[in-house]
Amino acid sequence: MKKLNLLSLALSCVLGFASCSDSTTPVLAEEQLSSVNTAASTGKIAAAPWVKQFEDTFNVGSNLSQWTKEQRADYNSWYCDYNSSVPTTQWRDGKQCLEIKTTKLSAYKYQSGFISSHYQYKPENNTEYMLSANIKLIAMDGGTYKSFSDTYGAWPAFWSVQQNAWPTKGEIDILEGYSFAPNASRYTSNIFYGTSSGNNLLGNAAERNYPGSFNLNGNNGWHLYESFWKMQNNVVTVTIKVDNITVATYTNSSVANLNFNNFGTHSIIFNMNVGSKDSNFIDPNKINLFSSVMMWVDDVTVYKRPI
Repeated sequence: MKKLNLLSLALSCVLGFASCSDSTTPVLAEEQLSSVNTAASTGKIAAAPWVKQFEDTFNVGSNLSQWTKEQRADYNSWYCDYNSSVPTTQWRDGKQCLEIKTTKLSAYKYQSGFISSHYQYKPENNTEYMLSANIKLIAMDGGTYKSFSDTYGAWPAFWSVQQNAWPTKGEIDILEGYSFAPNASRYTSNIFYGTSSGNNLLGNAAERNYPGSFNLNGNNGWHLYESFWKMQNNVVTVTIKVDNITVATYTNSSVANLNFNNFGTHSIIFNMNVGSKDSNFIDPNKINLFSSVMMWVDDVTVYKRPI
């Protein structure tokens, strides 16, 4: 998500939810949101030879000590500020979750959250890493749930990156969601890379849309998002999956100027951006998040195996 211009913003970016106090969620149109169940599984498969390297199950009461909670403006939007108080742990859908929730502060300003892991990883030769998270995107209108797809202007992301001297050590976007109601929302993966700080050489040439079968509201809104990053005989491959269905497979030949071999160690990031610096991409006058848009993360894990 550490995007730069989505269409033609100057390449100045380097990147790219308040808590509810009760432990139950209001009864809602949750039946509407879960009325279409996907056949895809959201279960994680990590038997031997996979070995767990990192995990956070976001138990309620956790102070998120494995993460940095950032406090700053978003690099891609004039309208979103990140506050370190926003990422919290909550009971949601009977699960202990990370919650990142937007709050409207004024007509053109929203408060949201951004966390990056202290843990970093990168495959050595003949190893593969699997990064996965179970995530739900949802909105609230007072005490009623609304589908994320009913909102306009929300931009949640799950990704990995080396933020120093971005994008020289690369970026892997597993999920980027864009809400454009009443038109269709969009879900993509993406890769960024450059040889000098602040200069992404790929543009959006590596962006890949999720398959047409992806239904955000299926599985009661919960989906398994995964990145498989491997180096085999010094050849690097990155595969993005949602609910065990492949979204994209990337190698150096996938996009001009891409060089996975120069990627550095990556942190894991969850954030919820609002709006954009490009009004042709997200019109600030159309932003509608109802009372709030939220990202719930049930768990995040990293596994490693030899290949």
